Amino acid sequence: MRMKWFLLMFFIAFSSPGVAAEEDYKLCNIGGYFSGTNDKFLSGLAAHIAQKKNIFGDPICNAAWDNAYRIGEELAKTGKIKVQAEREIIQQAAAFSTKVYDAISSRINF
Repeated sequence: MRMKWFLLMFFIAFSSPGVAAEEDYKLCNIGGYFSGTNDKFLSGLAAHIAQKKNIFGDPICNAAWDNAYRIGEELAKTGKIKVQAEREIIQQAAAFSTKVYDAISSRINF
């Protein structure tokens, strides 16, 4: 009976909306990448959104952030992409940047 209770609680805990979706962790890749390229605005914005989604600072986000940081730092130094996984993170960052700047520019009557 104890085991059934434990399994039920485990299932509820990890199937609730409080558990982050894979899509949410892209913010950690994006923030880490921009942090590695020293873009404080986009890195800070990604961190802010990740914090609002309650994933900033969790182990999965930290690992994604650190990995993407290294990719951004290396790309800023060499300008070269080594593997497809790096290209995917760079594409995520570029899409995020485009969304941010499109949203900002659409609100400016200039």
